[in-house]
Amino acid sequence: MGVAGGYCAGKNAVVELLRERGYQEIDVDRVGHEVLELPEVRRSLAGLFGPEILAASGAVDRRALGRRVFSSRGELRRLEQVVHPLMVQRVGERIRATSGPVVINAAILFRMDLQRMCDLVMCVRAGLLRRLRRAWRRDRCGPLSALRRILSQRGICPKSRLAGVDTYYVGNNGTLAALRARVLAVVRQKGIGTR
Repeated sequence: MGVAGGYCAGKNAVVELLRERGYQEIDVDRVGHEVLELPEVRRSLAGLFGPEILAASGAVDRRALGRRVFSSRGELRRLEQVVHPLMVQRVGERIRATSGPVVINAAILFRMDLQRMCDLVMCVRAGLLRRLRRAWRRDRCGPLSALRRILSQRGICPKSRLAGVDTYYVGNNGTLAALRARVLAVVRQKGIGTR
């Protein structure tokens, strides 16, 4: 199963509910952090974006890189061309090495074409103001910075049924109990991942 959703929509809350049901999580953000540690990736990114995206230690400074790529769709695409193929490869390896139900936690699951590895996908949605408040509470992220991140992820969940996988849209504008009920309804309907 895959869980996708924009910045502060509640994707991680859905994944946590699935973990409680016995799913093993593959966190694609963590996979991305691992890929950024690879020497060849650091060299490639420094060549593309300049040495200012590296910390004094030589590691990729994710904040500096984020400031650079979230302000330009073209720059974001350049980053994705370097890191996404390696990330997809690692996700596939982890799925093959795991027994039992798996949930791929990836905001941009469809952009990375990871839906091909899923039997179904839940796309988590929440209203803009709610997402901005969550960004402030969770990350102390100001409204302009949060809005830039949100806009950089436009179109991450397909609006049509042409995604090639069963796709369920889960609204997360209410309480955790309401979200739990929606998620468990999908799990029960599909008869998957129960223990």
